[in-house]
Amino acid sequence: MKPLRKLLLTAGSVLLSSAALAQRVAPSPELRNFSEQRMRHQKIVGLALGGFALANIAVGTVAVGHTSGETNYFYKMNVYWNLVNFGIAGAGLLGSRKKNADSETLADAVRQHENMKQLLLVNAGLDVAYVLGGAYLSERANTHLNKADQLRGYGKSIMAQGGFLLAFDLVNYFIFKNRGDRQERLLLSATPNGLGFVVPIR
Repeated sequence: MKPLRKLLLTAGSVLLSSAALAQRVAPSPELRNFSEQRMRHQKIVGLALGGFALANIAVGTVAVGHTSGETNYFYKMNVYWNLVNFGIAGAGLLGSRKKNADSETLADAVRQHENMKQLLLVNAGLDVAYVLGGAYLSERANTHLNKADQLRGYGKSIMAQGGFLLAFDLVNYFIFKNRGDRQERLLLSATPNGLGFVVPIR
């Protein structure tokens, strides 16, 4: 009895593995399009953020040498802030090069889509905190007169950068949601019995 059970389990595992492999090797055109659109959008997000960061670094670096007081601190913080932005954008673009739409299953594609939306919403929440933090620094300038220029310059820079990132993240969230959710519903409704579900297997 035990050898027969082992044989059945082995055969079942081979069949399931073959089915999973077939799905990874040959995704449907709709699934491939869903994955490719997300990947293209992620690259655009990375390029846009990287371009914005480079422009801020270039302008800020030049401006620091030609300004003083509050304005000087404003541009210094712009440079510091966008060095981080540039690093984030670069890491995202490097990560996107390793992704391939042909290797994604439906579960992978849906998970990646939902993760991207959640990431953008979390970022938007952090952006609000940045704006509030910048406003707090600016307010402190009124009671710390010996550092007023620094606090006000840094505060205004952080508010400006946080405000841009808030708009950037929200716009991209709604693009992902409006376009991607519609494709996601169509893909899930096309599964057997008109019902789809995702089971994490990693």
